[in-house]
Amino acid sequence: MAQEIDAHLDCRDWIPASADCYQTLNQTTLDLWRIPLAQPIQLDTLSEDELTRFKRYRFADDQRKFAVARSSLRQILALYSQQRPVDLAFDYGPYGKPYLRNNGSLQFNLSHSGEYALCGVARQGIGLDIELLRPMDRLEGLIKRCLAPYEQENLAQIPLNQQSNAFLKYWTCKEAYLKATGQGISESLTAIEVSFTPYPQLKVPNQPWQLQVFIPCEGYTAAVVMPLEITQIRLHQL
Repeated sequence: MAQEIDAHLDCRDWIPASADCYQTLNQTTLDLWRIPLAQPIQLDTLSEDELTRFKRYRFADDQRKFAVARSSLRQILALYSQQRPVDLAFDYGPYGKPYLRNNGSLQFNLSHSGEYALCGVARQGIGLDIELLRPMDRLEGLIKRCLAPYEQENLAQIPLNQQSNAFLKYWTCKEAYLKATGQGISESLTAIEVSFTPYPQLKVPNQPWQLQVFIPCEGYTAAVVMPLEITQIRLHQL
């Protein structure tokens, strides 16, 4: 199912993937997977490194969310690579972006917030972010540190009770861009300017990226940054 993504995406548009989706993923396609995190933990497919990270979480809810997100990522990537989830091995870039070992043609990105995760799979580098919409503590300081002057001016025109959600919309776009480039937070967030009119776009020098902003489910916002060559997005529910 090809789907043009916009801010009015209906939650019901996410459907289970076909068994042969790995065969039809090409250079112009992005598969987005929505993953509910309210699931039982499955630790048997996780690596020793992942199990160590799992144990570092102090609270059971955080452990559950991490374990479900990572095991789901393995399940999804196993489908495309035609391997067992437990056999997948990851390498990491200079700023921590994961890559599949011995399978450079398959690119992916994972993000989770609240009770949902998003996973993107493509044949080109991509970045995505999902955020639960919620009131933000110390919002004024976050706005100054993370938003460009133009963005701050736009946010100041929004009613105070809506500014946290508006800020998170900017945040997901910037986070998705940094994940697409693999730079992490090494680059200043104020140097990445986002505009939502007349359509979502990134204002960064010499970067041929396209930006999509959408509602993955009620109460959340999300963004994906991808190369211009990607023209088809398929929406899958795990």
